[in-house]
Amino acid sequence: MNRFLTASFALISAALCTPSIAWSEEPVIAPEAKAAAPLETGDSIPDVTVHDAEGEKVSLRSLVKDGPTVIVFFRGSWCPICTRHFQDLIKIHPEVVKLGARMIAISPDTVENSAANTKKLKTPFPLYSDSNVAAASSFGLAFRVDDATIKKYKGFGIDLEKASGHVHHALPVPAVYIVDGAGKVLYAHSNPDYTKRLDGATILKELNKVR
Repeated sequence: MNRFLTASFALISAALCTPSIAWSEEPVIAPEAKAAAPLETGDSIPDVTVHDAEGEKVSLRSLVKDGPTVIVFFRGSWCPICTRHFQDLIKIHPEVVKLGARMIAISPDTVENSAANTKKLKTPFPLYSDSNVAAASSFGLAFRVDDATIKKYKGFGIDLEKASGHVHHALPVPAVYIVDGAGKVLYAHSNPDYTKRLDGATILKELNKVR
């Protein structure tokens, strides 16, 4: 009887735990940008995947394994402030390379939208698709866009569902990370106010420090 009760308890416990495990794999999305809890200096980046220009899954850890990497999270190709920031990043890219580092960008855009943005801006560094916001979530950057803002964006012709191909209505807090080959965060910057971006000169300055 005791063995029966023990076995029954084990089965019940496993059944109860299974939904929790499944839920923990879902993207963690903050209710607003100010409630996000981004990775900080000293943390290690998660082993998550993004999609390249061909739609293939790529491990983020594999992208940084060869040395210092500047990782930039942005809102999407539809965001004019992101476009201006990209122009600044494009200007400093040759200096980033001279310092022995590489630069990659990640957004909730679909693979197709990312490819179109790369062509449009003539971006010299790769743009990766995180349309399900799994990477943004694992970095603690993902937040839910409220209904009023969704409506306002649609009035401007911006459709977040079309941009990402998903209905999560989530965006990342814009952020810049400098990580080493082991995936350790050497420098971190993020701001819930999407209008405030880290300028290229500061990125180069911080990259020089970590070298």
